[in-house]
Amino acid sequence: MMPYSDLDQKDRSIIEILREDARASTQAIADTLGMPRVTVHDRIRRLQDRKIVKRFTVDLGRKELGLPLHAFILANWTGERKETDRRKVAQEICKMPFVASCHIVTGRWDFIIEVVARDMSDLGDSILDNLSEVSGVGHTETLVSFYDFDGMADSLT
Repeated sequence: MMPYSDLDQKDRSIIEILREDARASTQAIADTLGMPRVTVHDRIRRLQDRKIVKRFTVDLGRKELGLPLHAFILANWTGERKETDRRKVAQEICKMPFVASCHIVTGRWDFIIEVVARDMSDLGDSILDNLSEVSGVGHTETLVSFYDFDGMADSLT
C-alpha cells in the first residue's frame, strides 16, 4: 500500500473532500477540483482497489444517540497461551454493544477497550455484568474521557 504522503495532489484532494463528507457525489468532487467526473470516479475506484479508501461511512453522534459517556478500559489478559488466544478474547469483547473498539497492546496492559455509555451507572453495569464475565479478561482500570478531539489521522485508522 502506498503511503499517504506518496499520493499525488489530486488524490490527496479527493481524500480530503471525502474525509469531510463521505456522501459527496463524484460530480460535486469533480466540480470542486475542476476535474472531469470520469477522472474523479476512476481515481476513487483506484484508491479503493489499493485499499487506501476502505469504506464510506457515517460518523454517529454519541451524545445525540444518548451515549455521552466516553471511556477507555485498560484490561489485563488472564489465561494460558495454549488455552486462550488474546485475539479471540478481543473479538468476544467487541461483540458487546457498549464497546466501540478493542486493541491488543504492548506494555503493562494487554487490552485498551473504548466504550460508550449513558452514564456512570450504565458503564458500571456494563463492566460488571458483561466485561468481567469474558473468559480471559482479568484486572481492569477505567479511564473516563472528559473531552475528545479528533486529530488529522483520525480517519486514517
